[in-house]
Amino acid sequence: MAPAPLDSLYEAALNSTLPSSNEQIVPYAHGLTGVDLHVNDITTRGLWASIGGLALIVLTVRLLRYWHQSFRLAVTIASTREQQRYWARDSPLWSRVKKYLLQAPLIRIRHNKEIQLSSAISVGTLPSRWHTLLLGALLVSNVIYCSLLDYGKMPKAALIAELRGRSGHLAVINMLALVLFAARNNPLIPILSVSFDTFNLFHRWIGRIIVLESLVHVIAWWVNNTHAVGYEGIMEVLMNDGFAQCGLAAISAMLFILFHSPSAIRHAFYETFLHTHQFLAIVALGAVAGHIQIHNLPQKPIIYTIIGIWASERILRILRLIYYNVSFRGLSKVHVEALDGGACRVTFDVRRPFVTPPGRHIYAYIPSVSLWMSHPFSVAIASNNEFPCEFTPTHSPAPSVFGKTRNCSGEMSKVPIHSVSCIMATRTGMTRKLYDRAKSSPGGVYTCRAFIEGPYGSAESLDSYGTVLLLAGGVGITNQLSHMHHLIQGWAAGTNATQKLVLIWSVRSLDQLQWARPWLEQLSRMERDGRELQIVTYVTQLRRVEKAMESAEMQIRSGRAPIAKLIEIEFEERIGAMTVGVCGPGALADDVRKGARA
Repeated sequence: MAPAPLDSLYEAALNSTLPSSNEQIVPYAHGLTGVDLHVNDITTRGLWASIGGLALIVLTVRLLRYWHQSFRLAVTIASTREQQRYWARDSPLWSRVKKYLLQAPLIRIRHNKEIQLSSAISVGTLPSRWHTLLLGALLVSNVIYCSLLDYGKMPKAALIAELRGRSGHLAVINMLALVLFAARNNPLIPILSVSFDTFNLFHRWIGRIIVLESLVHVIAWWVNNTHAVGYEGIMEVLMNDGFAQCGLAAISAMLFILFHSPSAIRHAFYETFLHTHQFLAIVALGAVAGHIQIHNLPQKPIIYTIIGIWASERILRILRLIYYNVSFRGLSKVHVEALDGGACRVTFDVRRPFVTPPGRHIYAYIPSVSLWMSHPFSVAIASNNEFPCEFTPTHSPAPSVFGKTRNCSGEMSKVPIHSVSCIMATRTGMTRKLYDRAKSSPGGVYTCRAFIEGPYGSAESLDSYGTVLLLAGGVGITNQLSHMHHLIQGWAAGTNATQKLVLIWSVRSLDQLQWARPWLEQLSRMERDGRELQIVTYVTQLRRVEKAMESAEMQIRSGRAPIAKLIEIEFEERIGAMTVGVCGPGALADDVRKGARA
């Protein structure tokens, strides 16, 4: 490719400081000279084809599983326990694939439990075996695409220019997945039934790959410019050229994101991290767009597509907020009830019916506590009552799951017809402030303006399983409540095949039982249509169980739950197909995975 004319501000700066011995390097120190646009296009197609091919494989597997579950549900929905015996068998091949690949931890049993350097410093979790293979393939493919260079090029500056162009190009291409995977409204979540946490894992690692490729891009630019114009010439360019300044702003923002986003910092200063991360992401995206726009680079359609995806996703969030929280009756509110054991029962009164499948979560905005910041909460119960009633005060039953038969008492303001209830564990930041305000409020209930966004997430339907075993730790009971509510409602309506539903809930103290006990007792009194329901709670700090502690609906046991033994017992006594679900601390999830894979 012929050298470009030296007519821009950047080129003038180079020309004004040019040593005569380095004239042949100058064309490769800027612009597209030496950049192989054809191979760049090939790498783009290769990268997108590999990601698209993987998505197609996942989609095919999901569709096959959906068909299998739908067929099983149609066959077993009116079956007796004995008639479901056939479905207790599983495919040996599929069992091995799940055991040794899809559900396998990377090393031994550890996956969800965080790796801690000390009691206060955590460095994150290990990816699963399947995720590690995918991440490794993504990293290797990017290295290969960066390395597809014409190593016979002369002078060497031409090879460096090609590396500069390739690494910068791949960094922009990867930004498309980076932004999409971070989106709450990522369409791939419901299409592929892949969780947001999984996409967030890939978002973090793709971000690291982008930073590395951007560093290679900058270093290659620096090497050629150092040989062409020297350090003084580089400083002159950085002081006077918008193209270079945008590049400098982008790489600076990316490096700051890289160094401020390790798990220890994210968890210790989450709200500060979130503010800083969002601001720097906007700076990096804007700077890259300016960098591309100034010289009208071939990546311009891609960067504006990325910005369009980012902006559209934000607009969709705003529309969700308006729909559920604004009406002619006013704005949404939240009632926060402080509970013993370090938690709050949080009930949002929304302005329109909030219909959500089980296993979903919302993002809550509470301006009086955390300004514009939002925090995720799992949905326990979404109630769309026909008539309003009083909000329940401290130590009274939780908002009912029965709709019109809600048990109401206390001198509280009217709760609108549609409500979403959650349990919030008290930690630091917003959750601590909210708990303290509720604790110091009359009756232990704090009421203020609040807005919710959602529902989000993706969870497998449990309707076709004859036996469902749900395990929860602490506030993880919230997620399992939604599944229990859905299944028990389905018993009365005749919409699922579940014959046996077992909940194992581990808490530290008896106080924590009150977080969800009223809901569990209400669920246990709902029509079962002859189905079996077991609710067993383990209190780790309890030495002896007294009869007065238990009820007909709930068994209470002391000590730690023997996870492996409980799973083995339920597996031996299963009715039809069996599934195991867990929500709670990482250590509990790892123990459940170990027991289920045994």
